[in-house]
Amino acid sequence: MADGIADMSPDRPPATDRAFSVEQHGVDLIPDAERHGKPFDLFWVWLGANVIFTYIISGAIILGFGISFWPAVVAVVVGNLFLLLVGLGAISGPRTGTATLLVSRSAFGVLGNIPAALLSWITVVGWEAVNLVIATFALYQLAIEIHVPAGNATKAACLVLISLVTFVVAVWGHQTIVVMQRWFSVALGVGTLGLAGFVFPKMHLHFATSPLAATTPFSSWLLALLVIAAGAFSWVNYPADYSRYLPRQTKPRPVILWTTLGCFIPAVFITLVGVAAGTATDMTNQVAGIQKLVPGWFGTLYLAIIVGGGITNNFLNTYSSGLSLLSIGIKMPRYRSIIFDAIIGGGMAIYAVFIYNFTNSFIEFLSLMVIWIAPWCGIYLTDMLMRKVRYIAPALFARDGAYWYSGGWNWRAIGAFALGIGAAMLFANAPLYQGPLIGLTGNGDISIYVGFIVSAVSYYLLMRGTIRSQSAAAIGQPDSSAAEPRVATISASDPEAEGTAQ
Repeated sequence: MADGIADMSPDRPPATDRAFSVEQHGVDLIPDAERHGKPFDLFWVWLGANVIFTYIISGAIILGFGISFWPAVVAVVVGNLFLLLVGLGAISGPRTGTATLLVSRSAFGVLGNIPAALLSWITVVGWEAVNLVIATFALYQLAIEIHVPAGNATKAACLVLISLVTFVVAVWGHQTIVVMQRWFSVALGVGTLGLAGFVFPKMHLHFATSPLAATTPFSSWLLALLVIAAGAFSWVNYPADYSRYLPRQTKPRPVILWTTLGCFIPAVFITLVGVAAGTATDMTNQVAGIQKLVPGWFGTLYLAIIVGGGITNNFLNTYSSGLSLLSIGIKMPRYRSIIFDAIIGGGMAIYAVFIYNFTNSFIEFLSLMVIWIAPWCGIYLTDMLMRKVRYIAPALFARDGAYWYSGGWNWRAIGAFALGIGAAMLFANAPLYQGPLIGLTGNGDISIYVGFIVSAVSYYLLMRGTIRSQSAAAIGQPDSSAAEPRVATISASDPEAEGTAQ
């Protein structure tokens, strides 16, 4: 063993990132000697996270907007094409060796990135709580169907079991998630194919539609498209979290391909199952609706699939919410950030399960959070492409580096972010908020696209010269910026980087 790294091949995880042991890194830069894995691993990570009941719900919801079967199919396919943005966002991981919300410091500044990281944490820990509740109620229903006594004691046991699996895997970290998602993907995928086999033969292509949700068929279709696109955008603050361990020389195309396909295939397929179910039966209660379309034994089995999907989705929610918390600048080991999330998310889930089921209201609130995600994504991807994915990685932590800007804040990026959020709010049509310009689209909703475009274009115009000079300084950096000796020096001397690794 030479220099302590002879054991490190691209296919063999280092001791700091072994399955079923606590991952040692947080948002600090992963040294080249500890990079491992293949882009195809990303397919299983994202496939497992997307074999979820939420897509059944989305498919049923969009039919309720008054559109017919084929326009719904088009909305499902077109809306999920935005998952390509998740694939694009993943290519910064191998280049920097750190998490998505840490990379975005290059655009917003080391301190200016704090608002986006905080919003990311709030959004993700919120969805984490929602998934805990959904999985708990599904497991509780499953327990009753196999004759376990009903009552709060059984509910409590279900919540504890779901929480233990979710948070223990997240504490173990990256490589454990990679392994577990592969197993869950196969099991949940087979179950979902079985569901489709029962549902698709019963669908009605010419079913009677509901009243239009907006003033015209196209405006109602825009609302349906928004529901699907919002699901795609909800992943854009995650992708580098799972690609950052890949070797630096990993080519971008397979990273984009396997990340995108891992999301796109289950998202489209399962949402279409939801659309088909909505043409065949009343899907006001989606679980009960599905159970009407399948044999009794499979209805019970599908409850287990809902539980599994909630858990696999929460592997990513919990892990990435911890990294978002660290990206704010909180100084703690990564595993402690997961414990902190468990307290917050678990407390919310306990309240929803035993005191007041606020899940639907909270989902409506969280759905508004795409108003910030889309503008942030426009800036993050524009910054990445303008730099040609070349970063001065240690400067992401430095108080006097290229990404420090003015006192740690890049006010031009903050301005572009605010413009995008403001533009999105003008065109939003959600249950909790309606923008003043929705009449221009016939009460449709184009907030996501407007927010993304306004922020991306304004950031490009404001930052062309600055990024050109930073990119010139970054030439020659990618092969050495995350080398182990240099990272050790930066991490030891810079208080921003302290506490981000165990």
